[in-house]
Amino acid sequence: MQRSVPLAMRVHESIYQVGSWVEDLSLADNRIGQHSSFRLRIWPPAKHALPEQCPSSAYARGKNALDKSVEAAYYTIDQDPSRISGDDKYNCGTIDSGIELANTVVAIVKEVGEMLSGIPYVKSLSGVVLQIIQIRDEIKINAKRCREIIDKVLRMAMSIYEKLGEVAQFNQREKLARLEGHFSEHERTLTAVYSALVKYQSRSAFSRFINRGLDELNEYDRRLDQLNTKLILDIIFHLTMEQVSSGPICPSTQLQETTGVLDHVLPPAPYLMVERNTQIEHAIEILLRPGPTRIAILGGGGFGKTTLARTILHHPDIVKRFEGRYFLSCEGMSDAETLLLGLGSTLNLKVTPAAILSSMRRMLQTSTNLLCLDNFESPWEPFETRSRVEELLEIIADIPNLSLMITIRGEQRPSKISWSKPFLLPLSTLSLNGAKVVVETITGSSYIDDFTIQLLQAIDGIPLGIVLVATLLRDGESSESLWRRWSSEFTHIIQVGDDRQSNLDRSIALSINNSRLTRIADARYLLAALSLLPDGFPTEDSLQSIQNDLGISNIHSALQSLRTVGLIHENQTIYSPRIQMLSPIRLFCHRFLASEITQALPKTVNIYVHLLLNLKDDLANPDYYERIVPEVRNAHSILQRTFSANAQEHSLSDLIKAVEYLTEWSIYIGYYAKDTLQIALTKTTHIPILRARCLFAIADLYQWEADYKQAVESLRQAAELFHQEKKLIREATTLQYLGNALYSMQQLEDAENAFQKSLYIYAKKHSSLGQANIRYSLGTIYLDRNEYRNAEDSLMTALDIYIQVFDLLGQANTTRDLSWLHILRGNLTKAEKYANQALHASRKATYAIGEGSALRLLGQIYRKTDRMVDAYQYLRQALSIFERQDDLPSQLELATDLGRVYIQMDQLRAAELLLTGYSTVDLDVIERAKLLTALGWLYICGDCLSKAEHHLRGAQQLFENCRTGFGRANVLTLLAMVSLKSHRLDEAERLARSVQDLGIYEHAETRRLWVLGEIYIMKKQFSKAEASLNSAMVAAKDDRCTYQQGNIIRSLGVLHIKRGRPGRAIRAFKRALTLHRIAIWVLEQVSDLKCLGEVYEMMGQLNDAEAIFGEAEELMNSVRNVRQLSK
Repeated sequence: MQRSVPLAMRVHESIYQVGSWVEDLSLADNRIGQHSSFRLRIWPPAKHALPEQCPSSAYARGKNALDKSVEAAYYTIDQDPSRISGDDKYNCGTIDSGIELANTVVAIVKEVGEMLSGIPYVKSLSGVVLQIIQIRDEIKINAKRCREIIDKVLRMAMSIYEKLGEVAQFNQREKLARLEGHFSEHERTLTAVYSALVKYQSRSAFSRFINRGLDELNEYDRRLDQLNTKLILDIIFHLTMEQVSSGPICPSTQLQETTGVLDHVLPPAPYLMVERNTQIEHAIEILLRPGPTRIAILGGGGFGKTTLARTILHHPDIVKRFEGRYFLSCEGMSDAETLLLGLGSTLNLKVTPAAILSSMRRMLQTSTNLLCLDNFESPWEPFETRSRVEELLEIIADIPNLSLMITIRGEQRPSKISWSKPFLLPLSTLSLNGAKVVVETITGSSYIDDFTIQLLQAIDGIPLGIVLVATLLRDGESSESLWRRWSSEFTHIIQVGDDRQSNLDRSIALSINNSRLTRIADARYLLAALSLLPDGFPTEDSLQSIQNDLGISNIHSALQSLRTVGLIHENQTIYSPRIQMLSPIRLFCHRFLASEITQALPKTVNIYVHLLLNLKDDLANPDYYERIVPEVRNAHSILQRTFSANAQEHSLSDLIKAVEYLTEWSIYIGYYAKDTLQIALTKTTHIPILRARCLFAIADLYQWEADYKQAVESLRQAAELFHQEKKLIREATTLQYLGNALYSMQQLEDAENAFQKSLYIYAKKHSSLGQANIRYSLGTIYLDRNEYRNAEDSLMTALDIYIQVFDLLGQANTTRDLSWLHILRGNLTKAEKYANQALHASRKATYAIGEGSALRLLGQIYRKTDRMVDAYQYLRQALSIFERQDDLPSQLELATDLGRVYIQMDQLRAAELLLTGYSTVDLDVIERAKLLTALGWLYICGDCLSKAEHHLRGAQQLFENCRTGFGRANVLTLLAMVSLKSHRLDEAERLARSVQDLGIYEHAETRRLWVLGEIYIMKKQFSKAEASLNSAMVAAKDDRCTYQQGNIIRSLGVLHIKRGRPGRAIRAFKRALTLHRIAIWVLEQVSDLKCLGEVYEMMGQLNDAEAIFGEAEELMNSVRNVRQLSK
């Protein structure tokens, strides 16, 4: 195919053909006539054949006016035409002065005018250019400076019209409509330049106008530079877009220069990648598919998009799949033109901008290649250039054999591209464990202290923040110092440099100042409001209400803009999806959006005050629960800021009331935040009633945190203030809470006094429910003191009142404690009666915890009475309830009870599996100690004494660390039993005696004295054994523990046999049998009968012995049948 060549024309042959476009033909004729011997610089859209060699002795060397982006429009002449290479041969000429330049421009304007006739804005621009040419030689003042400006205009005009001619050559003139604005702006600027130049035609002008004109010219000179770049690059872009997208590559754009594709060096593979295996596998699976594929890696700023892309580029499967891999960082690129130039540079294409895409297509289509465009949001985000960027991306994606991977900030993919499916999900934050791995790898240390943990939690899993923190730690700053600085400087400390990858603040700022965000009304205002809410707000139902409350015009549009730049995300909670911000972004907003936050605060706090005052503290209302619980942290945050900023749109009384209700809800869900109350407390110094309410609320929090000392102090102050203000009911309630706090501190006498004072006020105010509550509390104190008669009287009084006022919760709790009271007394019949009442009341009140507690009591009762099937079923039901309630301590207690059932059913392995299942659960110290104690008892029963001792020693250490007396006493007693069974009698005695040093604890003293008696029997210290067992009997009677009394009396029977007193032994065994029958403890009855039979056999009363053994066997068979049925 013959090459399309530029126009070679003589000025004389063409200038008179300008026709209607050039009205001043004489001017044109004069200029051309003077220089008819010159050949013009060759212009690409030519119609005539090119001579084989230019007659000039010089060659043209291009001066790149736009950093090698725009072909030079102005050439100097040298002497060696042989050095001209490629298309430069067609661009040679002898332009060496402004006059020749003017002649050239006139000719080009004429040619383009014919090709683009009918386009008014091109015609208007041409007219202005010709006017400037006309006055060039008429300048009289400052002629040199003026002609410099004119020559710049003409050089620009020549470049512009050359590119217009290229566009016209492809018959795509309608595409120029997009550039009308640029042409109009250029025309206005040139018209202004012309007006300024006219002033210099006459020497009669005043100097002040001359000076002002120079200032104007200097300004226009600067503006011309800007216009030149913008307009020419626009033309280049549209030209190259049409060339590539139109199909076959036009020969006129094919340059002979080579490309250095082998010079491209990829950025290195990251040495650390955490919790991204799923995304890597997904991306690689797509990229390995046959044919070109296209993936977009999305995510917020600093989420590791670039790191993931680099990891994928260096993956062995990708290296094997693609012959070429290219990486271009688009950071700093603002439009399609700069992206195009960046592509040319990355691919090392040594061509003019107009040929970049065509050369790129030729280079990449012949083999498999992968192109990664990193930070693609930079050129894509500006709304005014987005369409053109997407057009360019569409052309790139259409290149055969080329797969495309982009990384882009936010959650929105560019349109016009068919992205491979399924889409890669936006990158998420790292877990705490993942963050620890990053820190350990970078610092080289596996030790992570509490300060580092707090830092990682504050960073909220943003990978960039984690890496930068780890780097600071590696470089020598202590974690304590970093945490201290975080508390005051927040995200500002997370930087190790000024670039985007080294500064968390900068990364966040890039998103906030994004053009996608700035053009949406109210987006920054909504961002500021959202930064006040750590848990964000729901995505459904209430958005319209929030829009109205905040005074936002279009909340959906604002949210979408925030989402697309990665500043917010949707978090699926147990209640509903919520729109939230990561913690570092929130803290950044607090520092840099101060004015917007000040504006949003009053309206936001208004939302939460109204919510709390309307819902109050109706904790039992399920609708209220669903509305308020997701907002608790938000309410704390917004109220704290309101108090701190003194921005109180509401009365202080309303705010304190809102805080009180918020505290109730906070306790209900286990969110014990005192900061809000402490700030509120500082605002009530001179208002006693409000101060008392704050003190009462904060004491409630202290109690739930088990900080009883602080709770007692606050409650005493509150009670005094309520007394001064004569608020009797509030005073009585505060005294009641004071009694509860003192009871928790085991200050039983002080607790009883507080309850009695409260009872007096309630009685005075005729508050039946108040009196019932106090009677119930007093009953618990009496239970702890083993004052069973007083406890029963107090609890029965409370129960009668609860029944009268139809308080089902009160009935459930009181009957539960009455059941426990009768278990302690050994009266299992009454215990079962009250447990069933507690179960009925709890179910009627839908009180899950009460139901679980009642079922547990029934399970314990049935276990004690050897009704194993019932015991198992009730305990399993109770365990299921507490599992649904996520009540781990109660679960562990029930597992222990079930373990005892398995033991009594000879299913030790089942008991072991059940209990060891909790060893992997995150238990607190006390709970873990209890678990080890239960396992120790299990192994004692199974005669696995070494295992028993191992677990009990572990429990002993834990109980000693937290100084829990009862737990230590129980463990030491069991260890004494292990030593006794192992025949280490001295050690057993020492352990049993050491229990006494811990004080007297319920059941512990009875068991200790009994074990000590057994030890003395084995050591044949019969007097000591008898004394110890008699003391154990007294303690058991005080405990009203029937079955334990039977065990002790049976031990006394064994002692009588050892001392040769068979008569006393028979009476003891019979008494033990009677007590165990009362307690319905079948296995113990079997033991009693065997002991009795052995005495009869020893005494020669064989018939009696046979009858007794037969009765024991019959009982044992019934037990086996029950156990078999249970299995």
